[in-house]
Amino acid sequence: MSLDQIKVWRNWAGRIGAFLCILLLLVIFDALVARFREPLNQFSGLPGDRLPVNGPLAEKTNQIGDLTYQANSSGIQLEFKAIQSGFWLGGSQWIGSLRISPVTPPGEYQLIIQPKGKPVEKSSFLFRIQVYKDLREWQRNSKSFLVRTFRIYTWQAGLFLLISILFFFGLVYYLSQQTERLLAEQGKAEVYRVRKGETGFEIFFGLGSKQGIRKGSNLVLINQQGETLGSIIAGEVHENHSTALIDPSWAVRPGFIISRPL
Repeated sequence: MSLDQIKVWRNWAGRIGAFLCILLLLVIFDALVARFREPLNQFSGLPGDRLPVNGPLAEKTNQIGDLTYQANSSGIQLEFKAIQSGFWLGGSQWIGSLRISPVTPPGEYQLIIQPKGKPVEKSSFLFRIQVYKDLREWQRNSKSFLVRTFRIYTWQAGLFLLISILFFFGLVYYLSQQTERLLAEQGKAEVYRVRKGETGFEIFFGLGSKQGIRKGSNLVLINQQGETLGSIIAGEVHENHSTALIDPSWAVRPGFIISRPL
């Protein structure tokens, strides 16, 4: 593969990676919107589902055995698992697992959590559980646009996009390494950083003492169209990279080429 072909592939991989990042942000936004549109005490599922749930404790409770619940259906069962401190809002909360029996008819059910031996009052916590008859009905009523429209779960889409993003940016890195190698064989390197200084622009490029560059070495600046802009003088020189000060009128950008004099 030629140098020009590698650059084309690298540019396309970078664009695709950037586009996938935008899609991932949209998926995350959709998931957040769906969660905020769902009340904290509202859960939905299908017969046979087991859902992770949690809720606040209105008063100090040290043992999980001090809690109990009441449901208006025997098909709705709750298993308390632990008590822990709230991370965001402080206080304590319980965590548990809500089980919907496989024979539970579709409909809305209620479940109340309360301390044992106390009447239903302000210290109680009410859950509303919506049971749908099948997956299609659950998807059709989902608060997520992605689930409701395309039948795609947000976590699946997010995982796929994340893996794809890592792949394409990994490809960009690999192709960049190949570009550097081919350019180095020709005594050239790409400008990878441009910084505005007090007397002009400072550029950074991947030719250093290892490639025979010394402070004060004369080099040639070439734009992305292959046109020679003029000569520059190496400033600070390190093992694998160097810097140089240039005239702002040249409008140098990352991707320009630094070459030894031909």
